[in-house]
Amino acid sequence: MISNKIFGIQIPAQLASISIVVIAARECAKIRGFSPEDVQALSLAVEESLINSIEMGFGGSAEEIDILFLRTPSGLGVKIKSLCLPLEPEKLPQYCVRRMSEHNDTTGLSFHLVKQMVDNLHVFIGQNGERELSFEKYILEKRVQEDTKRKRTERISTTHTTRFAIPDDAENISRLVLRAHGEVLFGESIYYPDLVREMIETKDMFSVVYEAEDGELIGHFALIKEAFGPSVEELTYVVIDGHYRSPGASKVPELLMENAKSRGVYAVTAYAVTNHVHSQRGLQRDEFTENCLFLALNAASKHKDKKENEIERIGNLGYTKYFGTRNQAPVFLPPHHRNMIMSIYAHAGIEPSVSEDNSFAGTESGSPRIITESELQEGWISIVVQAYGRDTFSHVRSEFYKARADGVPSIQIMLPLANSATPEMCKKFEQIGLFFAGISPGYNCSENLVLQYLNGVKPDFESVQVLSDFGKTLKEYVYKCWEKVPVDYCAPGE
Repeated sequence: MISNKIFGIQIPAQLASISIVVIAARECAKIRGFSPEDVQALSLAVEESLINSIEMGFGGSAEEIDILFLRTPSGLGVKIKSLCLPLEPEKLPQYCVRRMSEHNDTTGLSFHLVKQMVDNLHVFIGQNGERELSFEKYILEKRVQEDTKRKRTERISTTHTTRFAIPDDAENISRLVLRAHGEVLFGESIYYPDLVREMIETKDMFSVVYEAEDGELIGHFALIKEAFGPSVEELTYVVIDGHYRSPGASKVPELLMENAKSRGVYAVTAYAVTNHVHSQRGLQRDEFTENCLFLALNAASKHKDKKENEIERIGNLGYTKYFGTRNQAPVFLPPHHRNMIMSIYAHAGIEPSVSEDNSFAGTESGSPRIITESELQEGWISIVVQAYGRDTFSHVRSEFYKARADGVPSIQIMLPLANSATPEMCKKFEQIGLFFAGISPGYNCSENLVLQYLNGVKPDFESVQVLSDFGKTLKEYVYKCWEKVPVDYCAPGE
Protein backbone atom coordinates (compact mmCIF):
# COMPACT_ATOMS: atom_id res chain seq x y z
CA MET A 1 0.00 0.00 0.00
CA ILE A 2 1.35 3.42 -0.96
CA SER A 3 1.18 5.97 1.85
CA ASN A 4 0.35 9.61 1.15
CA LYS A 5 2.03 10.66 4.37
CA ILE A 6 5.18 12.71 3.95
CA PHE A 7 5.85 13.68 7.55
CA GLY A 8 4.07 13.73 10.91
CA ILE A 9 4.98 15.34 14.21
CA GLN A 10 3.46 15.87 17.65
CA ILE A 11 4.45 19.00 19.57
CA PRO A 12 3.57 20.54 22.97
CA ALA A 13 0.96 23.31 22.74
CA GLN A 14 3.64 25.98 23.13
CA LEU A 15 4.58 28.87 20.87
CA ALA A 16 8.26 27.94 21.16
CA SER A 17 7.58 24.64 19.36
CA ILE A 18 6.09 26.22 16.23
CA SER A 19 9.44 26.87 14.55
CA ILE A 20 10.12 23.13 14.33
CA VAL A 21 6.90 22.55 12.40
CA VAL A 22 7.52 25.54 10.12
CA ILE A 23 10.89 24.07 9.14
CA ALA A 24 9.18 20.74 8.41
CA ALA A 25 6.51 22.51 6.31
CA ARG A 26 9.19 24.26 4.29
CA GLU A 27 11.04 21.02 3.57
CA CYS A 28 7.85 19.13 2.66
CA ALA A 29 6.89 21.91 0.22
CA LYS A 30 10.31 21.75 -1.40
CA ILE A 31 9.98 17.97 -1.79
CA ARG A 32 6.68 18.50 -3.64
CA GLY A 33 8.26 21.04 -6.00
CA PHE A 34 6.70 24.30 -4.82
CA SER A 35 8.15 27.62 -5.97
CA PRO A 36 10.07 29.66 -3.36
CA GLU A 37 7.07 32.02 -3.08
CA ASP A 38 4.63 29.18 -2.42
CA VAL A 39 7.04 27.52 0.02
CA GLN A 40 6.99 30.76 2.01
CA ALA A 41 3.19 31.04 1.77
CA LEU A 42 2.67 27.49 3.03
CA SER A 43 5.11 28.03 5.89
CA LEU A 44 3.27 31.18 6.97
CA ALA A 45 -0.10 29.40 6.76
CA VAL A 46 1.16 26.58 8.99
CA GLU A 47 2.60 29.10 11.45
CA GLU A 48 -0.64 31.12 11.66
CA SER A 49 -2.72 27.94 12.02
CA LEU A 50 -0.59 26.73 14.92
CA ILE A 51 -0.67 30.14 16.63
CA ASN A 52 -4.45 30.08 16.38
CA SER A 53 -4.63 26.51 17.72
CA ILE A 54 -2.53 27.45 20.74
CA GLU A 55 -4.26 30.78 21.44
CA MET A 56 -7.72 29.20 21.18
CA GLY A 57 -6.67 26.09 23.08
CA PHE A 58 -7.96 25.26 26.54
CA GLY A 59 -5.94 22.14 27.27
CA GLY A 60 -2.90 24.06 28.54
CA SER A 61 0.73 23.78 27.51
CA ALA A 62 0.84 20.15 28.69
CA GLU A 63 -1.48 19.20 25.83
CA GLU A 64 -0.11 18.21 22.44
CA ILE A 65 -0.88 19.18 18.86
CA ASP A 66 -0.71 16.61 16.04
CA ILE A 67 0.47 17.83 12.62
CA LEU A 68 0.43 15.71 9.48
CA PHE A 69 1.79 16.62 6.01
CA LEU A 70 0.25 14.62 3.15
CA ARG A 71 0.97 14.21 -0.55
CA THR A 72 -2.15 15.15 -2.57
CA PRO A 73 -2.76 15.00 -6.35
CA SER A 74 -2.68 18.79 -6.55
CA GLY A 75 0.15 19.49 -4.15
CA LEU A 76 0.38 19.23 -0.36
CA GLY A 77 -2.18 18.65 2.39
CA VAL A 78 -1.90 19.66 6.06
CA LYS A 79 -3.93 18.42 9.05
CA ILE A 80 -3.63 19.97 12.51
CA LYS A 81 -5.43 18.34 15.45
CA SER A 82 -5.70 20.07 18.83
CA LEU A 83 -7.94 20.78 21.82
CA CYS A 84 -9.61 24.14 21.25
CA LEU A 85 -12.58 26.20 22.29
CA PRO A 86 -15.22 24.74 19.92
CA LEU A 87 -15.83 27.85 17.83
CA GLU A 88 -16.85 27.75 14.17
CA PRO A 89 -14.64 30.30 12.34
CA GLU A 90 -17.21 31.23 9.69
CA LYS A 91 -19.71 32.30 12.37
CA LEU A 92 -17.21 34.51 14.19
CA PRO A 93 -16.58 38.19 13.40
CA GLN A 94 -14.46 38.30 10.24
CA TYR A 95 -11.28 40.26 9.57
CA CYS A 96 -11.98 43.78 8.31
CA VAL A 97 -9.29 45.88 6.58
CA ARG A 98 -11.04 49.12 7.51
CA ARG A 99 -11.21 48.23 11.20
CA MET A 100 -7.58 47.12 11.08
CA SER A 101 -6.60 50.53 9.70
CA GLU A 102 -8.81 52.63 11.98
CA HIS A 103 -8.73 50.67 15.25
CA ASN A 104 -5.85 48.19 14.92
CA ASP A 105 -8.53 45.49 15.23
CA THR A 106 -6.88 42.18 14.26
CA THR A 107 -9.95 40.05 15.03
CA GLY A 108 -10.09 37.12 12.61
CA LEU A 109 -6.70 37.91 11.08
CA SER A 110 -5.20 34.43 11.56
CA PHE A 111 -7.92 32.68 9.58
CA HIS A 112 -7.98 35.48 7.02
CA LEU A 113 -4.26 35.02 6.38
CA VAL A 114 -4.54 31.25 6.17
CA LYS A 115 -7.50 31.44 3.75
CA GLN A 116 -5.55 33.81 1.51
CA MET A 117 -2.52 31.53 1.36
CA VAL A 118 -4.03 28.04 1.00
CA ASP A 119 -6.83 26.11 -0.70
CA ASN A 120 -9.76 24.07 0.66
CA LEU A 121 -9.55 25.24 4.26
CA HIS A 122 -11.84 23.22 6.55
CA VAL A 123 -12.38 23.20 10.32
CA PHE A 124 -14.03 20.20 11.96
CA ILE A 125 -15.22 20.48 15.58
CA GLY A 126 -15.45 17.14 17.39
CA GLN A 127 -16.44 16.14 20.91
CA ASN A 128 -14.72 17.38 24.06
CA GLY A 129 -13.08 20.31 22.28
CA GLU A 130 -11.25 18.27 19.63
CA ARG A 131 -10.61 20.35 16.52
CA GLU A 132 -9.12 19.37 13.16
CA LEU A 133 -7.96 22.15 10.88
CA SER A 134 -7.08 20.95 7.38
CA PHE A 135 -6.12 22.60 4.11
CA GLU A 136 -4.31 22.03 0.83
CA LYS A 137 -1.81 24.06 -1.13
CA TYR A 138 -1.93 23.67 -4.91
CA ILE A 139 1.40 23.69 -6.70
CA LEU A 140 0.39 25.70 -9.78
CA GLU A 141 -1.84 28.32 -8.20
CA LYS A 142 -0.41 31.85 -7.83
CA ARG A 143 -1.97 34.32 -5.45
CA VAL A 144 -1.45 38.00 -4.87
CA GLN A 145 -1.09 38.37 -1.12
CA GLU A 146 -2.79 41.22 0.66
CA ASP A 147 -0.44 43.08 2.96
CA THR A 148 -2.02 42.32 6.32
CA LYS A 149 0.89 42.48 8.71
CA ARG A 150 -0.07 43.13 12.28
CA LYS A 151 0.67 46.69 13.29
CA ARG A 152 1.78 47.76 16.71
CA THR A 153 0.44 51.09 17.85
CA GLU A 154 0.61 53.15 20.99
CA ARG A 155 -2.36 52.94 23.35
CA ILE A 156 -5.02 55.50 22.49
CA SER A 157 -5.95 57.95 25.23
CA THR A 158 -9.67 58.66 25.29
CA THR A 159 -12.72 59.11 27.47
CA HIS A 160 -15.77 56.86 27.39
CA THR A 161 -19.50 56.86 27.93
CA THR A 162 -21.33 54.12 29.81
CA ARG A 163 -24.54 52.62 28.46
CA PHE A 164 -26.54 49.41 28.27
CA ALA A 165 -25.69 47.19 25.33
CA ILE A 166 -28.26 46.95 22.56
CA PRO A 167 -28.72 44.05 20.12
CA ASP A 168 -26.89 45.95 17.36
CA ASP A 169 -23.75 45.93 19.55
CA ALA A 170 -23.46 42.14 19.23
CA GLU A 171 -20.88 42.12 16.43
CA ASN A 172 -18.57 44.58 18.20
CA ILE A 173 -18.93 42.82 21.56
CA SER A 174 -17.80 39.53 20.00
CA ARG A 175 -14.90 41.34 18.31
CA LEU A 176 -13.86 42.86 21.62
CA VAL A 177 -13.92 39.47 23.34
CA LEU A 178 -11.90 37.82 20.57
CA ARG A 179 -9.27 40.57 20.71
CA ALA A 180 -8.86 39.92 24.44
CA HIS A 181 -8.75 36.13 24.10
CA GLY A 182 -5.04 35.99 24.90
CA GLU A 183 -5.92 36.83 28.50
CA VAL A 184 -9.49 35.57 28.92
CA LEU A 185 -11.33 32.35 28.14
CA PHE A 186 -15.14 32.31 28.20
CA GLY A 187 -17.99 30.02 27.27
CA GLU A 188 -18.53 29.93 23.54
CA SER A 189 -21.79 31.96 23.35
CA ILE A 190 -20.09 35.34 23.76
CA TYR A 191 -17.90 34.76 20.68
CA TYR A 192 -20.84 34.45 18.26
CA PRO A 193 -22.61 37.73 17.34
CA ASP A 194 -25.92 35.96 16.67
CA LEU A 195 -25.93 34.38 20.13
CA VAL A 196 -24.88 37.65 21.79
CA ARG A 197 -27.75 39.43 20.06
CA GLU A 198 -30.17 36.75 21.26
CA MET A 199 -28.93 36.94 24.87
CA ILE A 200 -29.39 40.72 24.90
CA GLU A 201 -32.83 40.57 23.28
CA THR A 202 -34.14 37.85 25.62
CA LYS A 203 -32.52 39.45 28.68
CA ASP A 204 -30.63 36.26 29.45
CA MET A 205 -27.69 38.65 29.75
CA PHE A 206 -27.78 42.18 31.15
CA SER A 207 -24.87 43.90 29.50
CA VAL A 208 -23.16 47.30 29.87
CA VAL A 209 -20.53 48.65 27.48
CA TYR A 210 -17.96 51.44 27.57
CA GLU A 211 -17.94 53.39 24.30
CA ALA A 212 -14.88 55.49 23.37
CA GLU A 213 -14.97 58.91 21.72
CA ASP A 214 -14.42 57.33 18.29
CA GLY A 215 -17.45 55.04 18.75
CA GLU A 216 -15.40 51.91 19.45
CA LEU A 217 -16.50 49.60 22.28
CA ILE A 218 -13.59 49.37 24.70
CA GLY A 219 -15.18 47.62 27.67
CA HIS A 220 -17.91 45.08 28.36
CA PHE A 221 -19.46 43.82 31.62
CA ALA A 222 -22.40 41.45 31.97
CA LEU A 223 -24.62 39.75 34.53
CA ILE A 224 -26.11 36.32 33.89
CA LYS A 225 -28.32 34.21 36.14
CA GLU A 226 -26.61 31.65 38.38
CA ALA A 227 -27.92 28.12 38.86
CA PHE A 228 -27.94 28.70 42.63
CA GLY A 229 -31.19 30.66 42.61
CA PRO A 230 -33.22 33.34 40.81
CA SER A 231 -31.87 36.14 43.02
CA VAL A 232 -28.19 35.41 42.33
CA GLU A 233 -26.33 36.57 39.21
CA GLU A 234 -22.74 36.20 38.05
CA LEU A 235 -20.56 39.06 36.86
CA THR A 236 -18.86 37.72 33.74
CA TYR A 237 -17.73 38.47 30.17
CA VAL A 238 -15.61 41.29 31.61
CA VAL A 239 -13.35 42.54 28.84
CA ILE A 240 -11.24 45.71 28.54
CA ASP A 241 -9.58 46.68 25.25
CA GLY A 242 -5.86 47.02 25.94
CA HIS A 243 -5.41 49.33 22.93
CA TYR A 244 -7.22 52.13 24.77
CA ARG A 245 -6.51 54.06 27.93
CA SER A 246 -9.57 55.68 29.52
CA PRO A 247 -10.00 56.81 33.16
CA GLY A 248 -12.18 54.37 35.11
CA ALA A 249 -12.52 51.88 32.25
CA SER A 250 -11.49 48.93 34.43
CA LYS A 251 -14.16 49.54 37.10
CA VAL A 252 -17.39 47.57 37.24
CA PRO A 253 -20.04 50.06 36.02
CA GLU A 254 -22.38 51.28 38.75
CA LEU A 255 -25.12 51.31 36.11
CA LEU A 256 -24.98 47.50 35.98
CA MET A 257 -25.04 47.08 39.76
CA GLU A 258 -27.96 49.49 40.20
CA ASN A 259 -29.87 47.60 37.52
CA ALA A 260 -29.33 44.35 39.43
CA LYS A 261 -30.66 45.91 42.63
CA SER A 262 -33.76 47.18 40.82
CA ARG A 263 -34.48 43.64 39.60
CA GLY A 264 -34.37 42.16 43.10
CA VAL A 265 -30.94 40.51 42.88
CA TYR A 266 -29.61 40.03 46.40
CA ALA A 267 -26.07 38.91 45.54
CA VAL A 268 -23.66 39.08 42.61
CA THR A 269 -20.91 36.50 42.32
CA ALA A 270 -17.65 36.77 40.41
CA TYR A 271 -14.64 34.53 39.87
CA ALA A 272 -11.00 35.54 39.60
CA VAL A 273 -8.33 33.20 38.28
CA THR A 274 -5.45 32.49 40.65
CA ASN A 275 -2.56 32.31 38.18
CA HIS A 276 -2.31 36.11 38.62
CA VAL A 277 -3.87 38.72 40.91
CA HIS A 278 -5.03 41.37 38.42
CA SER A 279 -8.69 40.28 38.45
CA GLN A 280 -8.65 39.97 42.23
CA ARG A 281 -7.38 43.52 42.58
CA GLY A 282 -10.23 44.85 40.44
CA LEU A 283 -12.94 42.94 42.30
CA GLN A 284 -11.65 44.02 45.70
CA ARG A 285 -11.55 47.63 44.54
CA ASP A 286 -15.23 47.23 43.59
CA GLU A 287 -16.01 45.92 47.12
CA PHE A 288 -16.46 42.23 46.32
CA THR A 289 -15.30 39.90 49.11
CA GLU A 290 -13.79 36.39 48.95
CA ASN A 291 -16.07 33.52 49.88
CA CYS A 292 -14.59 30.34 48.36
CA LEU A 293 -11.53 28.90 46.66
CA PHE A 294 -11.92 26.40 43.83
CA LEU A 295 -8.76 24.45 43.02
CA ALA A 296 -7.89 23.31 39.48
CA LEU A 297 -11.26 24.61 38.27
CA ASN A 298 -10.37 25.59 34.71
CA ALA A 299 -8.09 24.55 31.91
CA ALA A 300 -5.07 26.84 31.82
CA SER A 301 -5.64 29.98 29.76
CA LYS A 302 -2.94 32.08 28.16
CA HIS A 303 -1.88 35.18 30.05
CA LYS A 304 1.04 37.49 29.53
CA ASP A 305 2.28 36.91 33.09
CA LYS A 306 2.18 33.11 32.84
CA LYS A 307 5.18 31.17 31.64
CA GLU A 308 4.38 28.16 29.52
CA ASN A 309 4.70 24.74 31.15
CA GLU A 310 4.00 26.20 34.59
CA ILE A 311 0.32 25.42 35.13
CA GLU A 312 -1.90 22.61 33.84
CA ARG A 313 -5.15 23.80 35.48
CA ILE A 314 -5.87 27.01 37.32
CA GLY A 315 -7.87 27.76 40.44
CA ASN A 316 -10.55 30.39 40.88
CA LEU A 317 -11.20 32.60 43.87
CA GLY A 318 -14.92 33.14 44.36
CA TYR A 319 -16.18 36.61 45.27
CA THR A 320 -19.58 37.95 46.29
CA LYS A 321 -21.14 41.39 46.60
CA TYR A 322 -24.33 41.52 48.67
CA PHE A 323 -26.80 44.36 48.29
CA GLY A 324 -30.20 42.78 48.75
CA THR A 325 -32.15 41.37 51.66
CA ARG A 326 -30.88 38.01 52.86
CA ASN A 327 -33.13 35.28 54.15
CA GLN A 328 -33.09 35.72 57.93
CA ALA A 329 -33.66 32.02 58.64
CA PRO A 330 -30.89 30.59 60.85
CA VAL A 331 -28.00 28.74 59.24
CA PHE A 332 -26.77 25.32 60.36
CA LEU A 333 -22.98 25.18 60.30
CA PRO A 334 -20.84 22.03 60.37
CA PRO A 335 -19.04 22.37 63.73
CA HIS A 336 -15.56 21.74 62.28
CA HIS A 337 -16.02 24.52 59.66
CA ARG A 338 -17.92 26.96 61.86
CA ASN A 339 -15.07 29.37 62.60
CA MET A 340 -14.02 29.66 58.95
CA ILE A 341 -17.58 30.17 57.73
CA MET A 342 -18.20 32.85 60.35
CA SER A 343 -14.98 34.56 59.22
CA ILE A 344 -16.25 34.60 55.62
CA TYR A 345 -19.53 36.15 56.76
CA ALA A 346 -17.71 38.74 58.89
CA HIS A 347 -15.42 39.60 55.97
CA ALA A 348 -18.56 40.35 53.92
CA GLY A 349 -20.05 42.43 56.74
CA ILE A 350 -22.84 39.94 57.47
CA GLU A 351 -24.03 38.70 60.86
CA PRO A 352 -26.06 35.56 60.19
CA SER A 353 -28.43 33.98 62.65
CA VAL A 354 -26.75 30.70 63.59
CA SER A 355 -28.71 27.77 64.96
CA GLU A 356 -27.12 26.18 68.00
CA ASP A 357 -29.28 23.07 67.58
CA ASN A 358 -26.99 20.47 66.02
CA SER A 359 -29.47 17.62 66.34
CA PHE A 360 -30.28 15.86 63.09
CA ALA A 361 -33.73 14.37 62.56
CA GLY A 362 -33.23 13.19 58.97
CA THR A 363 -34.06 14.79 55.64
CA GLU A 364 -37.54 15.71 54.47
CA SER A 365 -39.94 13.40 52.69
CA GLY A 366 -40.67 13.83 49.01
CA SER A 367 -38.21 14.17 46.16
CA PRO A 368 -35.06 16.26 46.58
CA ARG A 369 -34.58 19.33 44.39
CA ILE A 370 -31.16 19.08 42.75
CA ILE A 371 -29.70 21.21 39.95
CA THR A 372 -26.61 20.23 37.96
CA GLU A 373 -24.56 22.84 36.12
CA SER A 374 -21.53 21.92 34.05
CA GLU A 375 -18.93 23.23 31.63
CA LEU A 376 -17.38 20.02 30.40
CA GLN A 377 -15.00 21.70 27.96
CA GLU A 378 -13.54 23.58 30.91
CA GLY A 379 -13.69 20.43 33.02
CA TRP A 380 -16.03 21.16 35.94
CA ILE A 381 -19.48 20.26 37.23
CA SER A 382 -21.53 21.65 40.14
CA ILE A 383 -24.25 19.63 41.85
CA VAL A 384 -26.49 22.06 43.74
CA VAL A 385 -28.96 20.81 46.36
CA GLN A 386 -31.77 23.34 46.70
CA ALA A 387 -33.95 21.16 48.95
CA TYR A 388 -33.47 17.80 50.64
CA GLY A 389 -35.83 14.87 50.24
CA ARG A 390 -35.87 11.10 50.38
CA ASP A 391 -32.47 9.54 49.68
CA THR A 392 -30.83 12.89 48.93
CA PHE A 393 -27.38 11.55 49.73
CA SER A 394 -27.85 8.59 47.37
CA HIS A 395 -29.07 10.84 44.55
CA VAL A 396 -26.19 13.29 44.88
CA ARG A 397 -23.62 10.54 45.38
CA SER A 398 -24.84 8.89 42.18
CA GLU A 399 -24.34 12.16 40.24
CA PHE A 400 -20.94 12.54 41.87
CA TYR A 401 -19.80 9.03 40.94
CA LYS A 402 -21.01 9.52 37.37
CA ALA A 403 -19.01 12.74 37.02
CA ARG A 404 -15.98 11.02 38.49
CA ALA A 405 -16.31 8.08 36.08
CA ASP A 406 -16.65 10.52 33.17
CA GLY A 407 -13.28 12.00 34.11
CA VAL A 408 -14.51 15.49 35.04
CA PRO A 409 -11.46 17.04 36.78
CA SER A 410 -13.27 19.42 39.16
CA ILE A 411 -16.52 18.45 40.93
CA GLN A 412 -18.40 20.67 43.40
CA ILE A 413 -21.33 19.86 45.65
CA MET A 414 -23.35 22.70 47.20
CA LEU A 415 -25.56 22.16 50.25
CA PRO A 416 -28.11 24.64 51.73
CA LEU A 417 -26.87 26.10 55.02
CA ALA A 418 -30.44 26.98 56.02
CA ASN A 419 -31.26 23.27 56.39
CA SER A 420 -30.49 21.30 59.54
CA ALA A 421 -29.43 18.27 57.48
CA THR A 422 -26.40 20.02 55.99
CA PRO A 423 -23.88 19.39 58.83
CA GLU A 424 -24.52 15.64 58.63
CA MET A 425 -24.48 15.68 54.82
CA CYS A 426 -21.17 17.54 54.89
CA LYS A 427 -19.67 14.80 57.05
CA LYS A 428 -20.88 12.07 54.65
CA PHE A 429 -19.49 13.75 51.55
CA GLU A 430 -16.15 14.45 53.20
CA GLN A 431 -15.89 10.73 53.92
CA ILE A 432 -15.89 10.01 50.17
CA GLY A 433 -13.18 12.52 49.30
CA LEU A 434 -14.75 15.97 49.10
CA PHE A 435 -13.31 18.88 51.06
CA PHE A 436 -14.14 22.47 51.98
CA ALA A 437 -14.12 25.21 49.33
CA GLY A 438 -16.17 27.92 51.08
CA ILE A 439 -19.72 29.25 50.91
CA SER A 440 -21.73 30.88 48.13
CA PRO A 441 -25.04 32.69 47.69
CA GLY A 442 -27.80 30.18 47.16
CA TYR A 443 -31.45 29.42 46.66
CA ASN A 444 -34.07 31.55 48.44
CA CYS A 445 -31.60 34.33 49.37
CA SER A 446 -29.54 32.16 51.69
CA GLU A 447 -26.12 30.55 51.37
CA ASN A 448 -24.69 27.20 50.32
CA LEU A 449 -21.85 25.24 51.84
CA VAL A 450 -19.45 24.46 48.96
CA LEU A 451 -17.44 21.23 48.89
CA GLN A 452 -15.06 20.24 46.11
CA TYR A 453 -13.37 17.14 44.72
CA LEU A 454 -10.28 16.87 42.51
CA ASN A 455 -10.62 14.00 40.09
CA GLY A 456 -7.17 12.82 39.01
CA VAL A 457 -5.63 16.31 39.11
CA LYS A 458 -3.30 17.90 41.62
CA PRO A 459 -4.39 20.94 43.68
CA ASP A 460 -1.18 22.79 42.75
CA PHE A 461 -1.31 25.13 45.75
CA GLU A 462 2.04 26.62 44.72
CA SER A 463 0.43 28.21 41.65
CA VAL A 464 -2.48 29.72 43.60
CA GLN A 465 -1.79 33.45 43.90
CA VAL A 466 -4.00 35.44 46.26
CA LEU A 467 -3.83 39.17 46.86
CA SER A 468 -5.49 39.92 50.21
CA ASP A 469 -4.67 38.74 53.71
CA PHE A 470 -8.11 37.17 53.99
CA GLY A 471 -7.58 35.35 50.69
CA LYS A 472 -4.37 33.91 52.10
CA THR A 473 -6.23 32.77 55.23
CA LEU A 474 -8.85 31.06 53.08
CA LYS A 475 -6.17 29.38 50.95
CA GLU A 476 -4.41 28.08 54.07
CA TYR A 477 -7.68 26.70 55.46
CA VAL A 478 -8.59 24.96 52.18
CA TYR A 479 -5.10 23.46 52.11
CA LYS A 480 -5.54 22.02 55.61
CA CYS A 481 -8.91 20.56 54.62
CA TRP A 482 -7.40 18.99 51.50
CA GLU A 483 -4.66 17.41 53.62
CA LYS A 484 -7.36 15.54 55.55
CA VAL A 485 -8.81 13.89 52.44
CA PRO A 486 -8.52 10.09 52.79
CA VAL A 487 -5.43 8.93 50.91
CA ASP A 488 -7.52 6.72 48.60
CA TYR A 489 -9.12 9.86 47.16
CA CYS A 490 -5.99 11.97 46.64
CA ALA A 491 -4.76 12.90 43.20
CA PRO A 492 -2.07 10.67 41.66
CA GLY A 493 1.38 11.38 43.00
CA GLU A 494 0.15 13.02 46.21
